Amino acid sequence: MAGAESEYTVTLSPFPASTRTASASIKGTETTATTVQFTDKILITVTQNGRLAHWVHVPLDVSATDNPLSSNPYLDQDDDLPPSDLLPMHHLTATTILGGTIPELEVLGQTLATQIASAVLTKNSSEKRMVVLGMGLERNMSGREEFSELMGLVLEVL
Repeated sequence: MAGAESEYTVTLSPFPASTRTASASIKGTETTATTVQFTDKILITVTQNGRLAHWVHVPLDVSATDNPLSSNPYLDQDDDLPPSDLLPMHHLTATTILGGTIPELEVLGQTLATQIASAVLTKNSSEKRMVVLGMGLERNMSGREEFSELMGLVLEVL
C-alpha cells in the first residue's frame, strides 16, 4: 500500500538469549535444568531422559484488579510473623498449558513453578516477565526430598 506507514516499537535485546544449564543426579536419574532469559519470558526446562511432557506458566505481572486475593485482609499474612522464603508467594498462580496428565506430577509441576516464580521475585521484586516451566520428570520425583533437589537444581540456573 502506497503511503501507508505502520507504527511499531523495536525493543533491542541481546542475542542470543542468556542461557544457563546445570545437571545433577536426583534419585539416580540424570536431571538437567536450563534457563533461557528472553525479553518477555523466563523459560525454564527440567528434563530427565530428554523428556518434556508438562508445561506450566506463572504470570509475575499481576495487577491488583486481576488478583482478588491481594485485597482480602483475611488472607494476608499475619504481620507479627516473619515472612518465609520457603513458602511460595500467595498471589502467584501456576497454570498448566500443555500435558499434566499424571496427577502427582501435575501437582509437583504447579508447586515447583510457583516456588520458582517466587524465587525469581525474591531475587528481583520488579521482575514482570512470565515464568514458563517445561518438565519431563519420572513418576518417582513427587516426594519432598526430590522436590527440594529439583528446586535446588533450578536455583543454580536462575
